[in-house]
Amino acid sequence: MHKLVIVVPDLYLPRELRGASSGPAAFTEVKGLERVARFGTRARLAGGWREWLLRSAGRADLESVAPVCIATAGLDTSSATAPAATRESHPGARWIATAVHLEAGLRRVHLDHRGLLRLTPQEQAELAGEFARMFGSSGCALAPLPAGEFLLDTPAITPVATHEPARCIGGELDELMPAGPAAAPLRRLLAEIEMWLHAQPLNEARSRRGEATVTALWPWGALGRIVRPERRAQSETPLAFGEDAWLAGLCRVEGWACRVAPEQFEEVLAAGAAWSVLLAQVGGQLRRDEDTVAEAVRALDERFISPALLALRRGALSGLSVIINDTCVQVRRASLHRFWRRGRSGLAAFA
Repeated sequence: MHKLVIVVPDLYLPRELRGASSGPAAFTEVKGLERVARFGTRARLAGGWREWLLRSAGRADLESVAPVCIATAGLDTSSATAPAATRESHPGARWIATAVHLEAGLRRVHLDHRGLLRLTPQEQAELAGEFARMFGSSGCALAPLPAGEFLLDTPAITPVATHEPARCIGGELDELMPAGPAAAPLRRLLAEIEMWLHAQPLNEARSRRGEATVTALWPWGALGRIVRPERRAQSETPLAFGEDAWLAGLCRVEGWACRVAPEQFEEVLAAGAAWSVLLAQVGGQLRRDEDTVAEAVRALDERFISPALLALRRGALSGLSVIINDTCVQVRRASLHRFWRRGRSGLAAFA
């Protein structure tokens, strides 16, 4: 019977609002999520959704592996310098680099949901070529990864802790960038990249099309064990939907199929997998300037969460897990009979 995991990977509630009714409860008319919260079993995920997924897939051995090693697993990255994932003596660092559009306000620079960009393969190739011409003499290299992200190789810069960009939406950039003497070389490179991006023809073309420009490359995922993840035989073949370089790498390691996120929930059921993982991104629902995050969450609820609950009720699903804000709520078909449980409004159960 089909089990489904729905992950909203770019919705993290600000810490100051996690216990406030004006924060999570402000997301109204999300009936599917409210039913999930009412009937499901809630658990906090100390290691986030990626660690949870590794454990669910029986790959706890990969929890301490640098995310960049998983993202590059099974890929030919010869356009960058020698892969760190294939030799532990690599002197520098490799990063997953996400193209972002940073907004400059009067007092701060910040990242919002629209700022997580996924470039086309043509845009990736163009930017990687221009990067080689500008930074190639330094030994740094940029190579396309699946899902519109990049592999950034910095042989002269050692790994430091950096945040995944999706976790930093709404935060102040100065507080989120790596600090201290060890991070100084990386920050200098990032500043140079920002200045270089400002004059890129790619950004001029995106601006003419009314698309957000690439103002920075956000590096993350370099810390951890540098190994080549081993592929293991699977007793069942899950299916993943979504655009994410790390998830695509895990699928290659595990032999899973990986597809773009569907327009309709029925496409997930029609795939017929034993269990599926669906990344449902808030940013992908913000198609107009006037769209709000609350409206985007309601759209995701209507497209995926509510239909998944209906499928669970009629027996097309045997289990449903929803992960938001490092909180997992699991619902089984039998759980839907727990009518004595009180409902919780908005995203209160995920705070």
